[in-house]
Amino acid sequence: MAVRRSMTALLAGALLLAPASAAVAAPTDPEALDAVAASPRGPADTDLPFGVGSDQRGRSADAPGRQPNQPAPSAKLPGKPRNDVIADAPVELTDASIAYNLIPYHDIPPALRDLQRSGRISVEIIGQSVLGRDLHLVVATAPMSDAGWKTWQQLSDLRFSDPQAALAKLRAGGYDNWRTPLFINNNIHGNEWEGTDASLQVLQELAFSTEPAIVDMLERHVIAFVVTNNPDGRVAATRANANGFDMNRDYITASQPEVRAVRAQLVRYSPLTMLDIHGYVNCTLIEPTTGPHGDNYEYDLYIKHALRNALAMEQAVLATGETRATCANPDGSRRNDIPFRDRTQGWDDWPPIFTPMYSMYHGAIGHTIEVPLNPRGNLTEAERHERTRINTAVAVASIKGNLGYATENRAQLLANHLEWFRRGVAGEPTRPIDDPLALSLARGDNAKTHLQGFPRAYVIPAGAEQRSATAAARVVQFMLDNDLEVHRAWRPFTLGGTHYAAGTYVVDMHQAKRGLASALLGVGRDVTNDFNAMYDISAWSHGHLWGATVQEMSESVILDAKALRPVTEARATGAVAPGKQANYGLVVDSVAGIQAVNRLLNDGVTVSRTADGTFVVPGDVAVVRPIAEAYGVEFVKLTPPQVRTATPVAKTRLGVAANGGEIFALRQMGFDPISVTQTAFNNGTLSFADFDALFVSTAAFNPLSLNTTQSAAFERWLADGGTVVGRGASGKQFNDRAGLLDVTIAAGRSDANGIVGVVNNPASPITGKALSTSFVDAPQYFTRVGAGVRVDQRLADEGFFLAGHWGGQEAAAGHAVVVSGEAKGAKVTLFGTEPLFRAHPEGLYPQVAAALW
Repeated sequence: MAVRRSMTALLAGALLLAPASAAVAAPTDPEALDAVAASPRGPADTDLPFGVGSDQRGRSADAPGRQPNQPAPSAKLPGKPRNDVIADAPVELTDASIAYNLIPYHDIPPALRDLQRSGRISVEIIGQSVLGRDLHLVVATAPMSDAGWKTWQQLSDLRFSDPQAALAKLRAGGYDNWRTPLFINNNIHGNEWEGTDASLQVLQELAFSTEPAIVDMLERHVIAFVVTNNPDGRVAATRANANGFDMNRDYITASQPEVRAVRAQLVRYSPLTMLDIHGYVNCTLIEPTTGPHGDNYEYDLYIKHALRNALAMEQAVLATGETRATCANPDGSRRNDIPFRDRTQGWDDWPPIFTPMYSMYHGAIGHTIEVPLNPRGNLTEAERHERTRINTAVAVASIKGNLGYATENRAQLLANHLEWFRRGVAGEPTRPIDDPLALSLARGDNAKTHLQGFPRAYVIPAGAEQRSATAAARVVQFMLDNDLEVHRAWRPFTLGGTHYAAGTYVVDMHQAKRGLASALLGVGRDVTNDFNAMYDISAWSHGHLWGATVQEMSESVILDAKALRPVTEARATGAVAPGKQANYGLVVDSVAGIQAVNRLLNDGVTVSRTADGTFVVPGDVAVVRPIAEAYGVEFVKLTPPQVRTATPVAKTRLGVAANGGEIFALRQMGFDPISVTQTAFNNGTLSFADFDALFVSTAAFNPLSLNTTQSAAFERWLADGGTVVGRGASGKQFNDRAGLLDVTIAAGRSDANGIVGVVNNPASPITGKALSTSFVDAPQYFTRVGAGVRVDQRLADEGFFLAGHWGGQEAAAGHAVVVSGEAKGAKVTLFGTEPLFRAHPEGLYPQVAAALW
């Protein structure tokens, strides 16, 4: 029988149960060492057009349910919790949580209102899910006056604005009474439920217990809980949210409202520790991870606390006595699965797409926790309930073990945290792992890190050097939303021997969170030879895949600080060519440009397109000016020959056999995709006459399975000029089954992915103005292109693989990755690249839109 332990016992015992060698080493910086020694106890969304967003750390929209007597926190005090009115949710007896003996979503609001009674608990509505369910943030801390919160906020902000001064203040005892922020996120995968129930159990104790250890802990911390990051998935028993997204792959892109809501809280608090509770991995998995480790972390600082915190949480789990949650060691003792210690590869922290890995860029010691027993599948009710009981107990123990570690080691954690940011401001290179415990426990090559310096700055030019002002504003606003510092030139200036126009953005990499700036703007590197297996993708880049021109400046350049001013908001304002024009031209070089064209088409405006892809719009200022302002696009002058050669473009009625991420991206562009299958055509639910184009990237639509009548209708649709866009192996299979383009395709490794350098065909209306980089996942490339098929884009002949993981990449060099042509009267384009992958490579979207139009 499991033994239930109180919070007090776990707080007191978590470290006592850990090995003696797990004592925390202080940061290597001498001032940080002094700081620890000085204090032995330790210091007591509405979606908008691209380019628009919040501009201050922690600012969130006022929730409509705020208590009448509770003013919204000032923009200067974002950390101050507030209490919102927590409205009831409709009762849903089909809520999947009920079958698992777990709390249904509709029972969460009354539970939160009960917690609010304590005076220690604040509950805020931080956003809504895709289907409109409230997202709740619960903050547990001892009551504090407004003056106290003002001081708290000043010390919080000092961490980033001047971490050297913060370290000095820490040495002098200035942080003794500052409450360190901690963060627990739950249920990001909707069918991994138990973290929510565990957090509510812990919160009940935090709210009402009078035990001295808990009272003391609430004086030392601000503990933030996201009750459920994915309420739609919780109710429906789906891993993904209602948009079909795995949100634990979205944090570096933040395409989903639930992700943006939680991201804002991570920015708001920049916590010292962060847990993300998942399931289901036998033995209970507690990170830190295998390699390769993210290059942009201060990994030597991270691992010394991540490993010891994991050991503390492991001891807390072992203390539950739940043997089904652990595994046996050869000597008969029991353990959890700590990948850094117990695995050699395949569970890495390389990509910042995961919530804990993203939080690490804000200075957190981030951990994924995987509770052990899968309750899904064909089980008896008793067994299902027993598994969720054990899982909940494990999650409770993990949270309490983490809180115990953070309380016992608060001074060292804070000194470590400030040293992380000090290195960023100082522009120091990363350092190797030098912690004896980490070096002794690392399995395989898990203690290896890639040491690197950072650029002195990134420049996002204005004027003629910028390929897309709209995309540039989008990138800059994204950085601001992620708590990064960006400056803008108010006059022309010179940097590294290059002259830049006024309006140019500069990202000074001597800043606290420089690792996140590097992760967003840098290309990354080829890690193929570092480890044979990786958990997920190995490359991403806003600087190379979002459509803006971004330039890297070496560490030796000197910034002209007098020419630069801080940016608080970035928005492309758009423009309309002066004077009376018979027609205007619009070059689509961004997602906003695609949206603008689709808006014009939806509004019934006559639109045509020139051979080079420029859109022609009648010269009505009353039509184009609102579009320019809303989407930040530019309408330019056209010459008469351009107008004469333009061909009409109509609104695209789009059918798709695609994954959820691609459907979301197509909607993001302003298309209205309708899912198609052969069954729907065969039974008359759908008609080919209702579509102008098909986008196919899955096997959901097989033309060979159409009945005789619908097969004939499909052939007529092709002959009448239908458009087919295929992506990947399934798109090529559809092409072959329909008897369209004569091409042969080859596949890279199914686990390969990354950023590639490409050569574009300047005569192609699809890729003539495309980026020189693209993205691949399970890469496909064309080894033979038949007569009448145009190569629109190919991989570079040498050194094409810029970043990621792709064994055997050499075989693909120089081969085509985008081809197009006419077949049976239809316009056909095939992509071997992944232009819509998880709604991330926005700079590649125009290629898909051009193929569909």
